Amino acid sequence: MSDLTRPIRVIANTREKGYRAKWAVAYAVAFTMLAGDAVRYSIGWIGWGALLVVLFGLAVALLVSKRREIDSKPSWPLISLLTLMAVSTLWSAYPGFTALATVAQVGTTVFAFFLAALFSWRALLNLFANTLRVILASSLLFEVIARFIVAAPIAPIFKNYSGETPPAAAYYWTQANLFTGERIQGIVGNSNLLAYLAMFGLVVFTVEFAIHEKSRWLSVGSLLLAALLMLEARSAGIGFAMVAVAAASVVSIAAEGKERDVRHRYYRIAWAVAGTFAAVVLIFRATVFEFIGKSPDMTGRSGIWKKVLELIEDRPVQGWGWISHWIPGVEPYEGLVVIGKVPYYQAHNAYLDMTLQLGAIGALLFLVMLSIAFVKLWRLAVRHTSALYLWPILFFVGLAVWSLTESRMLIENGWMLLTLFAIKVNDPLETLEPRGNSPKRVRLLSRGLRQNRPQLHKDH
Repeated sequence: MSDLTRPIRVIANTREKGYRAKWAVAYAVAFTMLAGDAVRYSIGWIGWGALLVVLFGLAVALLVSKRREIDSKPSWPLISLLTLMAVSTLWSAYPGFTALATVAQVGTTVFAFFLAALFSWRALLNLFANTLRVILASSLLFEVIARFIVAAPIAPIFKNYSGETPPAAAYYWTQANLFTGERIQGIVGNSNLLAYLAMFGLVVFTVEFAIHEKSRWLSVGSLLLAALLMLEARSAGIGFAMVAVAAASVVSIAAEGKERDVRHRYYRIAWAVAGTFAAVVLIFRATVFEFIGKSPDMTGRSGIWKKVLELIEDRPVQGWGWISHWIPGVEPYEGLVVIGKVPYYQAHNAYLDMTLQLGAIGALLFLVMLSIAFVKLWRLAVRHTSALYLWPILFFVGLAVWSLTESRMLIENGWMLLTLFAIKVNDPLETLEPRGNSPKRVRLLSRGLRQNRPQLHKDH
């Protein structure tokens, strides 16, 4: 193997004070946020809330103990957005719930800051890859048990409905649809969320394989598992997001090391192709969605968006007040969207949901935060020679595109990951790993690298 293709080895300091405690809390936070519904179905809302309070206390304690070592800083759009959430209590249509939702949002942001401040990009890759492996493998096992052993749908241990039986199939933890042609839900109890986690897994497992962070067979097996669950979850929104992720990976790898004019020509071509693709899908949406087994309105989303836009027109500047996930029983959301006897408590579009709740001002701050994070993550991916720095921008792109049909970017793991990127990308350059002597495409395509035995790589 030549010096040009030799992987960079980074050694972790496993003897640092609080090393095991830091990782234990991080894994607990990652699992609880990524598989929130699985936790709530298992121990109930009260148990889930108590767990989050304990984890919040531990995360804050660790941050305080390592405050002199922290280089991470929240971005100004993020601070402004959190401030606006709190201030919106003054004009909110539901001030008590706005105050409660703001506290939850700040708490989620603290989790993001904890991860950004105490873990490197390589450590975060390991954290999320291992957590996703557990969630996805558990989801497959859960679906196998439901389909072939129980041979019937399984209801949550702690019910999210009243009565003895679920009022609709969507209330089941899983409907036992594995290999039946219908959508599966996994331990997270939601097909769209399972597909989203599988997409996340495909990104981190691919990068893990590329940098030989784990055994080759473990990474390949994880990739196959994520691909299987994504196909079984059958989410059209995630399908479009994966197209964007694939395009972003090709462009970012191709652009590295090129002159500025060449890079920008690549970008112009990519945006033109993306715009053309979006226009074709929009114009021929009936044919496209029929081909992928969906209705032309994306399973009722056009009707949801119409109702949301009507509410936005009533309060276009200040919004209705922050609430994140719509809370049952709160006006004007209660009964706003009911499809097949199932009430929906989100706008199914994060950008519309932000505008609905915080008005034009909040939407502007949100877009500024997204734009700054995107530009900095893109520069990191293109300018650094290690494939390690591809996973943040690729997942960010997937999350941003998926958020056109879902609002989960504003709550729980979606908000945690978004704010994690917005914070972590501002770290000093000296905290990054050393650059190699060749562009990452040379490393990725090198036969010598493919045949190299996996080495143990850890962050400093």
